[in-house]
Amino acid sequence: MPTYAGRVARYTRAELADVSGVASRTIRYYHSLGVLPKPGRAGKEVVYTDEHLDRLRDIVAMQARGLRLDAIREVFDTEPQAGDWRTLFDPRAGQSIECSSYLDDAELAAMLGERGTDVLTELAAAGYLERRGHRWFVADRTMLKAALVLYDVGFDVTLSGVLRTLIQSRIADLADEVVGTVRDAAGTGYGGEGVAVDLSRFRDRLLATAWAVGGATLAAEIERAAAEDDTAGRRDPARAASGR
Repeated sequence: MPTYAGRVARYTRAELADVSGVASRTIRYYHSLGVLPKPGRAGKEVVYTDEHLDRLRDIVAMQARGLRLDAIREVFDTEPQAGDWRTLFDPRAGQSIECSSYLDDAELAAMLGERGTDVLTELAAAGYLERRGHRWFVADRTMLKAALVLYDVGFDVTLSGVLRTLIQSRIADLADEVVGTVRDAAGTGYGGEGVAVDLSRFRDRLLATAWAVGGATLAAEIERAAAEDDTAGRRDPARAASGR
């Protein structure tokens, strides 16, 4: 895997598999699906670059968040657009855990796209947005994007606000329990001696775990619950009609 000044890093397929942790056969499979660009060639040898390594890492990260390969291909085949569901997963959009922020009118208009002023009024009423002077305060940008995704598939903002409150309240309790469990486990050293722990040192690792495990687990449980509810509805038409 030689890298020289002024030259791009180059990998064989075996080297790419080694540095990425993705098996060679899986790399070939990703090529066949179109989620990973084809390699270049140097004579008879296939050649990969850091572009391929970065793409593999992005694929793994999106899979950890519950995205299937066909959806991952769709993400990469589409240019990131403000307000599009794909930007919730697209690494090119610079996704991270987004907390409070401010938007000016132009930025908000770009995010809302063609949804119109009605949704703006609903978002403000539900607490997703708040006008402060010449800008808009967004308490949680990720939640705002999620509300727009739900709006686009037919759920009104009020319902998404109820779901937000429900999820946040349950996850807040879970987060307290997770942090407490980590602190209790890390606070006891060998021999039972107490060890002071600064969890802020492990913040990024805890957040990465939350994204990889929490998001995928919640998505899987929602998929399970929806499937069970659908099955129960088919068995009991009266229950399905009543929405219970």
